[in-house]
Amino acid sequence: MGMTRMQLAGSVAIAGAVGLGLYQVAPASDGEGLASLPMAENPYVMGDPVEAYADFMMSGGPPPDGIPAIDAPEFVDAEEADLDPGEMVIGFYNNGQARAYPQLILVHHEIVNDEVGGLNVAITYCPLTATAQGFERGDTTFGVSGQLVNSNLVMFDRETESYFGQILATGISGEHEGRTLQEVNLIWTTWERWHSQHPDTEVLSERTGHLRNYSRDPYGSYNPLGGYYAENRTMFPLMHDSNEYHKKEMVVGARNHERSAYFVLTELAQERVQSTENFLAVYDPLLETGFIYLTHGEEVDVTPLDDGTYEYEGESYGPDELPLDPVIPVEAFHFAWHAFYPDSEHP
Repeated sequence: MGMTRMQLAGSVAIAGAVGLGLYQVAPASDGEGLASLPMAENPYVMGDPVEAYADFMMSGGPPPDGIPAIDAPEFVDAEEADLDPGEMVIGFYNNGQARAYPQLILVHHEIVNDEVGGLNVAITYCPLTATAQGFERGDTTFGVSGQLVNSNLVMFDRETESYFGQILATGISGEHEGRTLQEVNLIWTTWERWHSQHPDTEVLSERTGHLRNYSRDPYGSYNPLGGYYAENRTMFPLMHDSNEYHKKEMVVGARNHERSAYFVLTELAQERVQSTENFLAVYDPLLETGFIYLTHGEEVDVTPLDDGTYEYEGESYGPDELPLDPVIPVEAFHFAWHAFYPDSEHP
């Protein structure tokens, strides 16, 4: 399949290599037309120059909006949701409001433009990389471009038509090239686990305005695991490949403006606390996910307790409540995280 570079207006200079193979992009100055889409103060570090992602971008098949985002989502109460306990959902909680987005719906749409707890957000999901990520969207909405980088969703904002890599959370072409979106934390877990923690959650309805078979996943199955999600292969080329783990091994990764790290979820579940030079991860047994904190190169003593909490400086905290510097965690297939961040710190 041919590789195409999107010729869209605007560019941002590369600040230069940081460490081993890590690149930062200088923030663009705020200008007219850029203010309504919230951006992070410091762009995320990247494994390659921003131009390399634009050069490697390729068609996944559909044209822009060929995979239709859900722009007017409807919801039902938890009691009305006909979900199997083991069905995968994407959960988001904000300002007292909880919502669940079933994977079997998102696999057909990949983006839901929603408002949760008074915040305009884009709930995004890429089935090829198993990544569920949320972004503040201001007054605009996001669409599915039909392009991929490292098998990962490339989305665009409808205000400027800038293209953003989902895992990167950063513009790879257009007015917002090199600028990082303001990310929010989503939870990738089962319906049973999400509902147990958020019994008042609302659930995305199958009344999407589109005719789709929401009982079928075209890529395989998570309940039980099968098809593409279990195979040790990818469907599209990668910028960086690794055989250290099975390609579909789930990891939880994180990055800031300087560096990145990842933790293998099954290993984190066994040890409950893992650390690298600059990051610390703890496991949440209730949601079967991980939360990640920055340690800034310092030794941090966190001890797992039998009730699922963690002791730090003599006090007990939930896995998402440690008084450390949190970073947004992203669950992903190992191949996908490595393709974007080949020099990530790892225990």
